[in-house]
Amino acid sequence: MIQITTLEKQIFFISDLHLPLRPSGVARASHLEDKVLDWLDYIKPRTQALFLLGDIFDFWFEYTYLVPKGAIRFQAKLWEFSQAGIPVYFFLGNHDGWSIDYLTQECGVQLFREPASITIANKRFFVGHGDTIHPTICYALLRKLYHSAWLQAFVRALPPDWVYGRVDRYLTKKKYGNVSFCPHKDRIFHYCKDKIEPFNHHEFYIFGHTHCPYIKAFNHSSTYCNIGAWITHYRYACFDGITLSLLKF
Repeated sequence: MIQITTLEKQIFFISDLHLPLRPSGVARASHLEDKVLDWLDYIKPRTQALFLLGDIFDFWFEYTYLVPKGAIRFQAKLWEFSQAGIPVYFFLGNHDGWSIDYLTQECGVQLFREPASITIANKRFFVGHGDTIHPTICYALLRKLYHSAWLQAFVRALPPDWVYGRVDRYLTKKKYGNVSFCPHKDRIFHYCKDKIEPFNHHEFYIFGHTHCPYIKAFNHSSTYCNIGAWITHYRYACFDGITLSLLKF
C-alpha cells in the first residue's frame, strides 16, 4: 500500500497520454512527447510523487531483448524523476497492460495492475486506470483473454516488426476525439459512488480511461475525478494536501 504521511510538495496525476511508439520524426508522436516533456519539466520542482493512471503508451509489449522504438525521451524523464527521489507510480491501463519489468528496472517506475487504496496526508484515495472497474461482460472476457499467458507467448513468438507494424496500422486509424461531461454514462463514477463509498470511505477517487475530464462530489466528504485524456485535453490533477484540482496545461 502506498502511504505518503507528510506532504511537503504536491502530488500530480496524469492519464491516457497514448504516446505512439513509432520511428522518430513522426509528427504526432513528436508533438505529444514534446508536450508531456514540457509538462514534466514544469511540475518537477514542486512534485513529491507522480501517478501515471494508465494508457500512457498507445501500445506496449515487452520482449526479452528488445524495447519498442519511440518515447525514449519520456522514459528518460521518468528516470530523472526517480533519480531525484520523486517516486513514479504507474497504474497500467488496457493499452499498456503488457508491461512486465522494463520500466521498473530502467526507469525506476513502480507498476500496479489493479486499482488501489492509498493514503496521502491522512486522506484516503482510490486510484487506478478504471478499465477494470465494473466492466461489461464482453470487456471482462476480452481482458481475460488479453492477459492470458498463452496469448502473450504466441505474440512473443511473432516477429516484433510485424506485431508493432500491424498494431500501429490499426491505432493510426483510431480517432481520439473530445468527450463532453458525462457522469451519467461513467460506469466508474457510479460503481465508486454506489458500491465502494458507502462501505469503504475515501476522500478522493481518481481515474482515467473514459477520456472525459470532470470532477464531481459524491457527498460532502468524497470527490470523484476523471482526468480525461491528455491526448485530447492536456488535463492533469493536482493534490496540495487539502484540495484536489483538475487543471489544464
